[in-house]
Amino acid sequence: MTKTKNNPENHFSREQEKPKIEIEVIRHQWLFDIFERPKFLWRAIVFLFAVVVLFFIGLSFVTIAVKHFYPYNTIKTSLYGYTSISDEEKEVIYWLFNAADLWANSGIEVKENDVLTIRASGAMHTAIHHLVEDAGENRLLRDEWTGTEGTKGRNNTRDDLRMKFRIAKNLPENILLMQVIPSRYAHDDETWYNKETVDTAYQKYICGGDGADVYVIGKERQELIVRQDGILHFAVNDIVLSDSVIEEMYCDNVEKIRDLLPESGADDLKKDEWKLLIKNELNASELGKYEKKISALRYRYDDLEDKAYDFGPHPDSIYEKYFPVVNELNYYKEAKFRNAWFVDNLGSFLIVIERKRR
Repeated sequence: MTKTKNNPENHFSREQEKPKIEIEVIRHQWLFDIFERPKFLWRAIVFLFAVVVLFFIGLSFVTIAVKHFYPYNTIKTSLYGYTSISDEEKEVIYWLFNAADLWANSGIEVKENDVLTIRASGAMHTAIHHLVEDAGENRLLRDEWTGTEGTKGRNNTRDDLRMKFRIAKNLPENILLMQVIPSRYAHDDETWYNKETVDTAYQKYICGGDGADVYVIGKERQELIVRQDGILHFAVNDIVLSDSVIEEMYCDNVEKIRDLLPESGADDLKKDEWKLLIKNELNASELGKYEKKISALRYRYDDLEDKAYDFGPHPDSIYEKYFPVVNELNYYKEAKFRNAWFVDNLGSFLIVIERKRR
């Protein structure tokens, strides 16, 4: 066997024959020059830092501008229909109030010492049946549309007499009102003001009695400080027909009729007898003994020209011949129809509430 002897010269020749690869940078040479020369490197670092700073300054400017024109970061809605927009400092709430509701529950909860600024706008009509009749006959409206500041006097005796029975006494009819009602007494169903027995708490909040937080809002109310925790309820200024209000209005009305028509032959019908008709349940057979005296009033009632309360008849025809002694007030009392003068309203007010915490 013949062995091949390694020749060092042959090995060296093979090493020389291997190809060499050279990399030549022909693009972005300036970048490599910067890294090779520290002076240019520091300039590049300063330049990049300036670009980053300017970027964040611009971003901050855009953020502040957006915050200025749209300053809220939380938007929510509720089952009661209001929309709430809030930021770190205040909350703005939008809610549409139906003018036909008596103490409508907005669902807006407030705390003692909250500061509210409330603005409202819109229009309402006080009697949808009159509106339909007048529109059908193409005639001028008997009752005009009103705004949140209500009707400032109708220039007739009837409304002057009714003023003292409204929720906010002697203030314009249908001016917007607000009340803070504790959550346990909040208006949460349709029988809220239609109970057979109305306890003192409900009576207070329904009628705006002593101790109730009733505020006159109108078109605007600024910097209103809430005095207790509760839920905001709204109503227009009209008469809530509790039993006591009905009885007082009834007796006042029949006395006005007697005074205006002394020659009617009914002057011997005493006030106590009138009052029994509204305090007790009506019985048509028992009214027979008053029929002759009542008939003397009935045919002169239209001549009063709004000098009394101008009530309508009882809806049951059996009482027709006893009008005006038996009238719509008797029906309201029987039916516990507390909100009779609210449900025929038509229209709505947009209420905007700005709330701040103290």
